[in-house]
Amino acid sequence: MSYLELTGVVFGFLYLILIIYKKPIAWFFGIISAALYCLIFFKSNLFFQSYLQLFYIVLGLYGWWNWGKQVKIQHPSWHLKKHLIGIFCCSAITIIIGAEFNREGQVLPYLDALISVFSVFATYLTTKAIYENWYYWIIVNLLSIVLFHSQQLYLTELLFMGNLILSFHGLFHWRKARSLNP
Repeated sequence: MSYLELTGVVFGFLYLILIIYKKPIAWFFGIISAALYCLIFFKSNLFFQSYLQLFYIVLGLYGWWNWGKQVKIQHPSWHLKKHLIGIFCCSAITIIIGAEFNREGQVLPYLDALISVFSVFATYLTTKAIYENWYYWIIVNLLSIVLFHSQQLYLTELLFMGNLILSFHGLFHWRKARSLNP
């Protein structure tokens, strides 16, 4: 545990809580958390997780811009076909990246790649406020708990346990908002 990790956890929780309540400022906290975690994961030899944080920074800027221009953030759904295409593409990319990191001897390369690729996809869905993003986050958070526990990043593991709980809360909160505003 380090102060850097603790700070990343705090900013990560603030990001997720504010996303649930559709506050555009959430993206600022997500960007700061991603920058901190870029360093944390690099020091822990989770290189793809570190690179992932760079994508989060870019997606965070896009999300902040996209949410900031909306008067009221809606929760559109994607059709099953779009989800299946996304899952297929993410799975193919996961296999390619996992194989490369496996050759390089990275710790848990396929799990790291799966979490990373689907996190980028889920973040993209979040930037668009797509309702189903929460289902992806629930799975990603479960898998992240396993990965970070194996790397003894216990505060980060705690963050993802909290993220898991908050993902369920976000799902129910957005579901309720959808039913009130069809």
